[in-house]
Amino acid sequence: MKSYASVPAVSAADLSDLSPTFQSDGSDGPRDRSGGAAAPRRLGRWVMAAVTVGAFTFGAVVLRRDELATGSVVGDARAAWDLAKTMTGSAETKSPVLRVSNDYERSTGRSIGNGLYKHKHLAHVAKETRLELASGEPASWTIATAGGETLYESARPEPRVDFAFPDVHTYTVRVSGAKVQSASFDVSSRVVRQELRQLSDADRDAYLSAMHTVYATSQDEGESLYGSSFKSADWLIREHIYGAAAVECDHWHDDAGILNHHVGITWQMENSMRLVDSSVAMHYWDYTYDASVYGADWQSSPVFYDSWFGTASPANEHHVVDGGRWAYTQVLSGSKALAFSNLTNPYGLLRSPWNTNKTPYLTRSNFTNGAAYDSYTTFPMCSSFASWLTSSDWVGDMVFALNGALHGPVHIMIGGQWDFKEPKWGDLTAQLSFPDAFLLLSKFLWRQGYVRCPATCSWDTEPADCECSCPSTLTGVGVTRSASEFLEFAGVDALNPNSNLELLMDEYGLNDTQYLDALCHVGHPGEMFTSAAPQDPTFWPLHGNAERYLQYARLLKAEGVLSFSESWGYSHAQELPSDTGIVCDWSGVDPASMELPTCAKETCPGHKGDDLLPFADLMDSQDGLYTNNEFYELVDPTNDDLPYVYDSLSYWPGCTDDTLL
Repeated sequence: MKSYASVPAVSAADLSDLSPTFQSDGSDGPRDRSGGAAAPRRLGRWVMAAVTVGAFTFGAVVLRRDELATGSVVGDARAAWDLAKTMTGSAETKSPVLRVSNDYERSTGRSIGNGLYKHKHLAHVAKETRLELASGEPASWTIATAGGETLYESARPEPRVDFAFPDVHTYTVRVSGAKVQSASFDVSSRVVRQELRQLSDADRDAYLSAMHTVYATSQDEGESLYGSSFKSADWLIREHIYGAAAVECDHWHDDAGILNHHVGITWQMENSMRLVDSSVAMHYWDYTYDASVYGADWQSSPVFYDSWFGTASPANEHHVVDGGRWAYTQVLSGSKALAFSNLTNPYGLLRSPWNTNKTPYLTRSNFTNGAAYDSYTTFPMCSSFASWLTSSDWVGDMVFALNGALHGPVHIMIGGQWDFKEPKWGDLTAQLSFPDAFLLLSKFLWRQGYVRCPATCSWDTEPADCECSCPSTLTGVGVTRSASEFLEFAGVDALNPNSNLELLMDEYGLNDTQYLDALCHVGHPGEMFTSAAPQDPTFWPLHGNAERYLQYARLLKAEGVLSFSESWGYSHAQELPSDTGIVCDWSGVDPASMELPTCAKETCPGHKGDDLLPFADLMDSQDGLYTNNEFYELVDPTNDDLPYVYDSLSYWPGCTDDTLL
């Protein structure tokens, strides 16, 4: 049996270098900057390790920036460092210079954040960090908390100390000795998010294991084991569904709040993973590198190894990920799901209400209704990121691009969509530029009340009997208007981005009635192409790439290299099914009587600057919920209180010369 019911509404200039340089002052930062009226020039390709004593430069080792960036001359970089240490003069005439590094920095020759963060000395929390003086002189070392608690004190003078800073804090490192002038340094310990391929096998396994534990642990069990701030994968999936699958509008996507929401939920997942294993972070996936290296063969990326995230397109008929660590990842279902979430699919699965897929496991497909990779050839290219970085007049331009062209295709290429009843559509959609428009237009009709999906279907209900449809009593098709008239009336024609659709429909013998039927049927999309996208573990590393991109842009603006407005806003597109600007009021609507909501052009709640975000307990110092404006300030990369940083900002190996500029 199936019944129709309402889906409940939910409220709610130039830098001469940006890679590591071993400078005479001991810092790993940008060098002198200059600019002009011309467009921003490429970042400098040379780095110089200058050895300075007082006002005199005794020598220098010149290294190519791209060689340093790729780590191909790590030995030369090390030699430059060692040479610098031997030529700094006696300790009696020069204050000590502290060098802070971890094994990743020493192996790649790149400092954390490429030296762009304001912290002079950055350390990777819970990871062994090397402390040494540039002079190489032995010293007595003391490491203490800001409150004065001593964590380490050397028994005798040592040339270096390897120490793991236990928490996200700023620590005091003091050095002294017979040959060393006493000095005190601040070392900021932060969670360091790294590109997946930069991780050692052991670190990557720890990251994936912690993530898998969050998926395999229920909310109640997790709170019992790890504390009340633990958020299970199911909890986070539900949070995303509540925001994105709300019937009135999408509170998370297609407007100004898109990035804040995904930075917030990613932060929540990182916090849960660190409760499981404090050594891990929410590492990121720079898929522009995959676009550069693998091109159309992007499925060969190690990201889709069974030991990482599993195949991009399972071969079985149900599209279930069936190999590796994530094989048969369960979707919360049955009484547990119904008790846990106000939004499920008709079979009681923690999915979008319009996704009537009965398969209770993680699904993926590289085909969107017959179109391979949603008609994309590669993942978004680094050149696209570079173009938006230098052509944007305000941050709203970049957020618009990050919502769509710079990250959206990855979701669809992995998620896919299937279950078109009419086989001809598979051949037709393969020739469209935007096969994904079908699902987007289906959701547009669903929010307006024309597409109705069963509220419940018993487990023994056949999938063919548990489908979405468009009742004629609502559309008037066949009663007071034709399918063609309805498609125009409902706004579908105006939003369709495929200009060749009508010609192709004629070629394949398809008409508007069949087109409407396909939209009303909806079909089955894989998790990454739905409001339940966090069900797929590839969701989590995906969004860090977007945040580090915007962090880089904001830091370049602070340096005077870029100029753009950071006023709250978004660059809306016209006539796209992902940017309808329609909000539907379902309050007081009784779906059983086939009433329709009142819809109007508005900004969906969740996207305005003073709208509250749903993220509590992100940091110990948090007091209440943040507005969008407040959260945007919180995640400013110059904010001393931000507990995480990215391993790399200016280094993009998928770009020419490894840089966006």
